[in-house]
Amino acid sequence: MRERSARSTEWEKYLLGSVLFLSVLIGGGTASGLYTDALIEVAAIVAAAAVFSRPSGHGIPRSALWLLALGLAVFCFQIVPLPAALLSGLRPEVLLANPWLSGETGLRFVSVGVGRTIECLLYFLAMAAFFLSVTRLRPDQVYGLLPFFFMGVICNGLAAAIQYSLSDTVAIQGLLPFTINAGLFANQNHFSALLFVSIPFVVYYGLFRGHLLSGSLGLITLLLLLLAAGSRAGILIGLAITIISVVFLSARSRLGGYGIPALFIGLSLYTIGAWTKIDA
Repeated sequence: MRERSARSTEWEKYLLGSVLFLSVLIGGGTASGLYTDALIEVAAIVAAAAVFSRPSGHGIPRSALWLLALGLAVFCFQIVPLPAALLSGLRPEVLLANPWLSGETGLRFVSVGVGRTIECLLYFLAMAAFFLSVTRLRPDQVYGLLPFFFMGVICNGLAAAIQYSLSDTVAIQGLLPFTINAGLFANQNHFSALLFVSIPFVVYYGLFRGHLLSGSLGLITLLLLLLAAGSRAGILIGLAITIISVVFLSARSRLGGYGIPALFIGLSLYTIGAWTKIDA
């Protein structure tokens, strides 16, 4: 009976995993008002609502609720009209944003760009809904989200490999509502952020799930793509995250004795390439 119940709730993993894959695949734009961002937000909120509609034995951590409530309060504080006297001494007059009221009033917003603040608030609400829905999953279901994330990273990596293998700089237009310049992202720094964020998950996948060979190949590929992307900050952050991930996770894994020597051998070569790229 328990096995049947577990199988019946697998749809939650696939639903949230599809949203995660979609966000990595088409969420690389930097401009405001993109329909792809709106699609991801709607998908995340609908998926979270579907997950919350089913009873679950996993409660939401109170610390997570407090953290999200604090973030929501910060956004609300920025878009609530306050007396201008409170802000006049803190910023120049030109930065005292007017509220959406006709005529002269003594009220001002803390935010100097209310429209962008509300847009960021919608991003935050979608992210919070997705995060809270993930906390209701079983541990094995949470691990089951990793393949969806990896699929999105692989698609971006393949696109980047094709772009970087060409002699000329390739900018893809018309496929998404923004110009693709790195992977499936509009900005090489954001693409680099996706790569170095993936490193701890790849190290975990290799050390704790018994996929040392594929995990090592994935890590090498991520580091090479970071070098090819050309983001100096991405290269340095990726190097630091790799060292921290391997050192800390190797201490908890039975394969840790092999991980540390391989780390120093591989990172020595990577550091040479990174130093050459940064000096160029």
